[in-house]
Amino acid sequence: MTKLKTLLVDDNRPFLVLARHLLSECPEIEVIGEAADGFQAVESAARLKPDLIIMDLAMPGMGGLQATRLIKAQDDPPIIIIASHYDDPAHREFVAQVGAEGFVNKQQYETEVIEFVQRLIREQSNV
Repeated sequence: MTKLKTLLVDDNRPFLVLARHLLSECPEIEVIGEAADGFQAVESAARLKPDLIIMDLAMPGMGGLQATRLIKAQDDPPIIIIASHYDDPAHREFVAQVGAEGFVNKQQYETEVIEFVQRLIREQSNV
């Protein structure tokens, strides 16, 4: 089985540790890097060439929306899921406008991310 090379982006170090731990239980995901803000996310995406980025919405310096725009402008951009506690129609619309493929509420991170990844793999295997 091919694993999705995944970059985790969040300014909250304890959340990154938790996310890495939760995703280690998912055989379809291989975490290949972490970034603490949007600037690092853009650089890491260009250098590591992940298949998937799971990125926080609100971070100091450059947030997830601006980073997503810049990453989506790169050659062969990865799939991006934005994760946030700000779960309302306006934030979901902003996420869609910048080209992210998904949004997950951090309160349901574990189940929503795993469901998204499994759906993505099913769709790729049908291509």
